[in-house]
Amino acid sequence: MNSITKAQSHRWHFIQTGGLVQVKISTIDDLLHLDELDPKLWIALACPVKGLEFSEETLSLLDTDKNGRVRVPEILEAVSFIKKYFAKPEVLMEAGSSIPLDALGKEPFDCGHSPYDSAKAVLKIIGKEDAAEITLDDVSVKDKLFSPAVFNGDKILPPEAAKDELSAAVIKEIISCTGGDDDISGSKGITRKQKEEFFDSLRAVKEWRNGAQENAPQIFFLKYQTDAAAESYMAVRDKVNEYFLRCSLECYNTEVELSLRKKEEDTVLSKEVLCKEELSKLPLAVCKDGKKELPLGSEINPAWKDAVDAFRKNTVEAIFGEGKKSITEDEWNKIQQGFEPYMDWYDARPQNCAKDLSFERIDEILASDAETLITSYLDDEEKHPPISLATLELRKMILYRRDMLELVKNFVSFENFYSPDDDAVFQCGTLYIDGRSCDLCFRVMDAAKHASMSPLSQCYLLYCDCTNASGEKMQIAAMVSQGSRDNFIPGRNGVFFDRKGQDWDATIVKIIENPISIKEGFFSPYKKLVRMIQDRIAKTAASAESSVAGKMSAAVEKPTDAATAAKEATAGKKIDVGTIAAISVAFTGIATVVGGLLQAFLGLGWWIPLGIVGLILIISVPSMFIAWAKLKQRNIAPILDASGWAVNGNVKINIPLGSMLTVTAVRPKGSKLDSFDPYRQKGFPVKRTILALVLIAMIVLSVVIIAKNDWNFFKAVGSVKDFFVNFVKMPEIKEVAVTEVQQ
Repeated sequence: MNSITKAQSHRWHFIQTGGLVQVKISTIDDLLHLDELDPKLWIALACPVKGLEFSEETLSLLDTDKNGRVRVPEILEAVSFIKKYFAKPEVLMEAGSSIPLDALGKEPFDCGHSPYDSAKAVLKIIGKEDAAEITLDDVSVKDKLFSPAVFNGDKILPPEAAKDELSAAVIKEIISCTGGDDDISGSKGITRKQKEEFFDSLRAVKEWRNGAQENAPQIFFLKYQTDAAAESYMAVRDKVNEYFLRCSLECYNTEVELSLRKKEEDTVLSKEVLCKEELSKLPLAVCKDGKKELPLGSEINPAWKDAVDAFRKNTVEAIFGEGKKSITEDEWNKIQQGFEPYMDWYDARPQNCAKDLSFERIDEILASDAETLITSYLDDEEKHPPISLATLELRKMILYRRDMLELVKNFVSFENFYSPDDDAVFQCGTLYIDGRSCDLCFRVMDAAKHASMSPLSQCYLLYCDCTNASGEKMQIAAMVSQGSRDNFIPGRNGVFFDRKGQDWDATIVKIIENPISIKEGFFSPYKKLVRMIQDRIAKTAASAESSVAGKMSAAVEKPTDAATAAKEATAGKKIDVGTIAAISVAFTGIATVVGGLLQAFLGLGWWIPLGIVGLILIISVPSMFIAWAKLKQRNIAPILDASGWAVNGNVKINIPLGSMLTVTAVRPKGSKLDSFDPYRQKGFPVKRTILALVLIAMIVLSVVIIAKNDWNFFKAVGSVKDFFVNFVKMPEIKEVAVTEVQQ
């Protein structure tokens, strides 16, 4: 990291957006001097290669260590690449996927060609010699630039590049024996080293074989026929030994052999499909009358007929002469003894890449011109300019020219995220649900990590499973920052549009609860009270319904017991005087408290409306303050960290920014709403409700006034009369008081 902490020579421009201080990348000098910017001032230190709305190919090129993440040193390495190979790096500050030829440098790539020369060569190959720029499409013409049938200078020779069938066939055998290497075209090919290893192995096997032919005649006892005879012998050796063993077993005990044979035949013939593989498990032939003689004709197991025919022709007739139709056990033992020296010698065969080739094929290859031809092809391949390798470097330059500026605006700074006209690379689309659009949506790659990290963001998040028309699936997390949460429940459906405009069915599977807005915080206490009352009523109603159902069931099942219980319930219990006194005391206490509150409230006089406002604020302000405090702490850094980022600071979502990231439904300006609704339900009885509330208030007030006057009705009437007299005389009293003050 020494290159990062070197002395600064560039003057940076910092901006503050949404409470986040970040560097602004506005000139090519800003980009080229990133190695002078302290990493502590970078907004991100790493980002994932997958799961972003950004070219995965470009990110993979940047990810030089292939760990699935792009880090600060890799960004700086790309900047060094730009400095080295661009003659005019300022083209990176403009949008586009092409590079003018005069912007390409003359510094050669590692393959030996400079960017300028490579571009000219590519344009010549594809027939655009007069072009003034090279585009991404120009370096994507694989049939011309990356064909395995042409030499490309990568020093690997595919079989398609050979001009004759013999060389192509031998190259394929070299690939099979040595494993080959990947050509830049994607095909398998061979290197010069692999070619030399293959032919050296062929010569080693041939020398080993020739040495035995010259010095050990007992090994090649059939002379030139020995190899073919030995190959046929080895193909049937185990099966013939098994046959003669079973013949011996039949001579020893006929019943055991017959039982064994029947069991094997039943096992094989019981298969639904009688195939050659299953037949090969049966004996080579049937032992007859204890004769230890193997027939070599039509009586052989069909699965072994070809192998036995080759054995008869290449081995038996070479030893015993033509016309031999069977062999005895003694003749078989003689054959085995004859091949013992050969088998010992064969087991000592050189273990190299040519060990699986037959002697005939080895002789054929060495006797041909294959080695000379393949060597000449490799010479042509190695002499050819490495245009394909240079093309890969050119493609890298064009991708950097197209994507590097956008990347640094989403890595070094989050300029795109805080811009109203741009989207950050981690914003994967827009979720439409419950009359609003949520523009801050993250692709979820690791649900378990999100589960532990996302609650720390203080954001209200909807986790949705998404499926498109082709059956693809993904999971997103959408932040909600406007509107109400009342209709958000797991299972609720919406529609998600990705950055390409494709629509996905979205279903809520999980909700991270946090404040959405201050407005919602204002109504939150009242909504909680209503929900609490509704839940209590629902529980009471359910309990009562259960009780009634139980009684009805008991009455049906046991009518006599139900009648007795009903009589006891009707009889009831006598209420004593103490209970009545206790109820009276409790009612008096409640009335006193309510009366005190009403007296204090009515005592406000003309300030009663302000009192109502004050009461509302006392209830709502604490909830609003808590919502405000949490909204100030909203930070998407934990969400990004859960997605594979390494965020270097707090990426906060303040209230103004949050209001832009979620938009509620608003009718267009100038639109008209027809108020007539033919299906409108009957309105709420407002007048009757107000009248009922006024009557209840008057009754409660009357009870309170009577209670405050020692339950004396006439005394209470007098106090009410005095109140209204004083209320009427209040302006006169106020005028007298003002006069006295003036005097």
